[in-house]
Amino acid sequence: MGANGTTFDYDGLSHRAASSWVAMLGLLWGFAEATVFFIVPDVLLGAVALFAPRAAPRVLAFTLAGALAGGALTYGVSSELDPSRSEAVLERVPTVNDSAIHRVEREMRRDGPRSIVYGPLRMGTPYKLYARAAAVEDEAFSSFFLWSIPGRLERMLPVTLLAAVVGFLARSRIARRPRAALAFYGTLWLAVYVVYVIRIGL
Repeated sequence: MGANGTTFDYDGLSHRAASSWVAMLGLLWGFAEATVFFIVPDVLLGAVALFAPRAAPRVLAFTLAGALAGGALTYGVSSELDPSRSEAVLERVPTVNDSAIHRVEREMRRDGPRSIVYGPLRMGTPYKLYARAAAVEDEAFSSFFLWSIPGRLERMLPVTLLAAVVGFLARSRIARRPRAALAFYGTLWLAVYVVYVIRIGL
């Protein structure tokens, strides 16, 4: 136990992962990543599922709600801005480049809002680009919103389920060395982003 009373044993981490403030963090993280943030909320979802599998569905629901709200805001703002202006705003986000923005525009023009589900199939085409493209291509908000649900769950749900399965099956091992498990989990995500930045660039 540290000076501030925070515990880092398995029970302490599990308790915090299941707390209401973590659900709110998921809501805010989902919103931020759908607007101007660049680290996916899957990082949080996996950690919650690993240490508190039973709390994972609630945090996933809050995170999805935040992502949909953020997507709606990006759509709305992009509807009001000149396309070149909204493109310039997104280009300032790390790991977003003009080639990805234009590719998403072409996909939206060709396939409509269902193209949102293409993003997770690649190595991280941000959802915010599809929100902007839907507005630029004058797609109906209702269609954009409905396709956003499977588009967001397409990656969030498998990450959460996989981490929850590991959390259940390896609970005794994680409980014996919770800090090592957390460090290993963080290292995995760091490796993912290193590869991502090398491929995409900042």
